[in-house]
Amino acid sequence: MALAGRLDNRSYKVYVLLSDGELNEGSVWEAVAFAGHHGLSNLVALVDANKMQALGHTRDIIDLEPIAEKWHQFRWHTQEIDGHDFTQILEAVTALSNNKPNVIIMHTIKGKGVSFMEDNILWHYRAPDDEEYEKALKELTG
Repeated sequence: MALAGRLDNRSYKVYVLLSDGELNEGSVWEAVAFAGHHGLSNLVALVDANKMQALGHTRDIIDLEPIAEKWHQFRWHTQEIDGHDFTQILEAVTALSNNKPNVIIMHTIKGKGVSFMEDNILWHYRAPDDEEYEKALKELTG
């Protein structure tokens, strides 16, 4: 989509949402290399870096740290932010490069704000039952 937009002289940007666990896929890095090589500045990748995937912590499955350095080496404009801070998200989106593809690595905590869900691998794939939903909602709303 980003390459097509450039070839057609379109002004749109293409946004891609990824997880840090998803970065284990070879096809992701092929696309990262392609975009960097071709300088697709209309491409923005947002990486939810919560350090987890379905089977465990990313550092125990395939440790890709330092993630930001890898993107940088593939010629991407790289920013790292607190993914829970809306001000930082807005600032990062407004500070995109016009010359390179852009990645915003958003460091997050799985289940943030809910005591029994926070940083708990179980909630990577499980939905709360009615009682857990009510408890979570109460914690989030005070």
